Amino acid sequence: MATQSTATGSSKQLRYAGDINVAEVTITSLITNKKFNVANQLVTIQIFEDMFSPFISGSLIFQESLDFASNFPFVGEEVIDLKLFTPTLDESKPKTGVIQGRFYIYKMADREVMAERSMVYQLHFIAIEAIADINTKISKGYDGLISDIAKTLIKGEDELSSDKEILIEETSNKLKFVSNFWSPVRNINYLLKHAQNKGKSPTYVFYESRYGYNFVSLDTLNSQEPIQYFLNNNSTDSVSPSGGSKRNFENDYRRIAEMNIPISHDYMDRVTHGAYGSTMLFMDLAKKEYFNLKHSFLKDWGKAGEETRLNKYPVTSNKVYTTYRASMYNDVMENSLFTDYDDVSDVRVRQKRVSRLKQAEAYKINITVAGRTDYTVGQKVNVKSYKAEPIKGSDADEDILDNIISGNYLIATINHVIDREKHECHMQLIKDSLTINLDKGATK
Repeated sequence: MATQSTATGSSKQLRYAGDINVAEVTITSLITNKKFNVANQLVTIQIFEDMFSPFISGSLIFQESLDFASNFPFVGEEVIDLKLFTPTLDESKPKTGVIQGRFYIYKMADREVMAERSMVYQLHFIAIEAIADINTKISKGYDGLISDIAKTLIKGEDELSSDKEILIEETSNKLKFVSNFWSPVRNINYLLKHAQNKGKSPTYVFYESRYGYNFVSLDTLNSQEPIQYFLNNNSTDSVSPSGGSKRNFENDYRRIAEMNIPISHDYMDRVTHGAYGSTMLFMDLAKKEYFNLKHSFLKDWGKAGEETRLNKYPVTSNKVYTTYRASMYNDVMENSLFTDYDDVSDVRVRQKRVSRLKQAEAYKINITVAGRTDYTVGQKVNVKSYKAEPIKGSDADEDILDNIISGNYLIATINHVIDREKHECHMQLIKDSLTINLDKGATK
């Protein structure tokens, strides 16, 4: 691997952007309690995080000649303990600067015998709580603040029973429901559809990051300060006083090595999925009343106390063609099902939630940057991107700045790829807004 710990301690000096210390990679058999340090047999480690998925997962690629896979053996009852950190971050950011934890090895794949009795194979692992989730089905009722119920589902002994740190944004609304043999995560997903924060924003997401488990609204994530400012130029060296070239680590970490835009925009997808507007038709069977709710994201844009955006302006102009009936929902109210509760359905918040979640990924870009172990999903970053055209004005930087792509983003997914040479982070960034006002007809 790029850098490995020794008996006397790990290297704490940063040698280059993408340097990393692999302090621990230990596999333990839950049957025999046998342990084995496999750092020397590793070819690649990948650790994957997703802001719209509940659990961290990853894989290890091995190349060894001891037939460790058969002699250990791997039978699906093993765990792996990892500790990885970027030099200088292990002490300065002990909680967020270290990738550390125990994971369950749930699959072996792509096993192949190579030349000279060497063997290559891949082990897939996932958070321990994922094993609890697939083995747990809950049949009981929950009642109270949605944020309190979420905490119970994460920490409760009969639920996920996690001992990891949690970040739960307090909700403004309560809920009562019965779990009909649902798994803990299915219950949490049910809460997400109903949860509203203090500003009445129904944009909660649930995911595992470096901090632990998060049950927060997009508005809270949008209001963070950027953890990094990424730049897609190629300037990485600075000149030292002696005349030589000296690496500027800060600039190296900011530099985008690769960038691609899978979809710049998709008008059809946004319209049909209710990003711009929708109609909700529903009945209150208890009161025998009929309702017709219409939602427009432009009318809701920027309402005080209700939403926070990554950038200042919407992703469309006021002239965008859309109608309320482009996306329609039909449902019934769940009124008077429980004592002291009125409607416990999501019919009054679904349109706004669907619209905001679709807007959240209105723009996506994929980037590859030098890896750091304090990068994690849900963080806010800033990207400065340039147009592929000649400089026209005296202000070179602003003249070629691509104001459509540039701006604040959230890290939606991140894949830490660590091999024998370096640590890279492959990120997908998303944003719900622009830095320019399209109604003014300019892109500068």
